[in-house]
Amino acid sequence: MSVFTSLGIFIISGLIIASLKLIPGIFALFYHYASGKYSAKKVSDLSIFFILGVETLPVLVFIILSFASRALLFTDITLTENITIATIAGLLFALSFSIFFFYFRRSKGTELFISRKTAKRFIRRAGSVKKRSNAFFLGLTSGLPELIFTLPLYLIIFIEASNNFEVASSSAILLAFVLFIVAPIFLTYAYFRNGNNLANFERLRVKNKFFFRSFITSLYALLAILLIIFRMSL
Repeated sequence: MSVFTSLGIFIISGLIIASLKLIPGIFALFYHYASGKYSAKKVSDLSIFFILGVETLPVLVFIILSFASRALLFTDITLTENITIATIAGLLFALSFSIFFFYFRRSKGTELFISRKTAKRFIRRAGSVKKRSNAFFLGLTSGLPELIFTLPLYLIIFIEASNNFEVASSSAILLAFVLFIVAPIFLTYAYFRNGNNLANFERLRVKNKFFFRSFITSLYALLAILLIIFRMSL
């Protein structure tokens, strides 16, 4: 049961992160501006480095969590204590509420929770990418505002991978998880390469706005329930 529970936790956590809209939105803006200035070959090259930047953030988070877990070995604290699991589950319920009411702004468009100043900064940076380093840094920073929603998920995945699998398997699982959560970027890239533009992308997001708000909210609540039922007894 433990392996199947872990698999369920991996899948649900991955689906939540993959369903969030900030990073794909920033990538869409970047691709739109880059396509108007550069050749298709350069746009593809810059896109690869944007994706590498997006992948780097969760890798860094997992590295930090690894060092933190080793530091906990010198204390009486363990990440599998019932109080820790209960705290994480409670946080997930709170995030479920926050996603439904606050992740999308109350407008007819697809504006998200970030401040308008931060949004304008991302738009400006997306339109000024010229080099690989610019694209990489944009990808790396695009996930920072959503850490408030994703950090508990990274913690859960790290705990599951570390406590239920060998070191080699754990590392492979974390790598697979990182690749899984950036799948929407590849889908967005394919969407634009198929002849669609930013206007089509925005219309699609508006059309599916309520679905994703409800879907992500439900997944957070389901993950919290899963932790309480199958992990509180450890």
